[in-house]
Amino acid sequence: MLNRIKTLWTHHRMAFLAFLTLLCVACYFAFSASAAAIYWSDPRHQDQPLADWMTPRYVAQSYKIPPEILGPALFFDPSDPPRRLRLDDIADANGVTLDTLQQRITEATIAFRTSRDD
Repeated sequence: MLNRIKTLWTHHRMAFLAFLTLLCVACYFAFSASAAAIYWSDPRHQDQPLADWMTPRYVAQSYKIPPEILGPALFFDPSDPPRRLRLDDIADANGVTLDTLQQRITEATIAFRTSRDD
């Protein structure tokens, strides 16, 4: 096998480097997908109580609801969601508490899951 690698390196160096690069990229994406699947399948990360550090994207993934449902609950237009805002910033900007946001998200989640089950 080592002789085959030496031959590839000697005669097809660019193709061999391209292959190694693509192999590294594929491994990165495979690891990222596996890590996300393991993280989000853990019951501790599903329907988590809100914390001030959470972002809308994290909440959407935790509650398994689309941005169109989560957006109005967090006081923003779903077609233009805020980037990298934390829930405490959203609550402060709208003059509500985190408990109020929790209640709005819970209601939106229940309505979404009920309508999806029908």
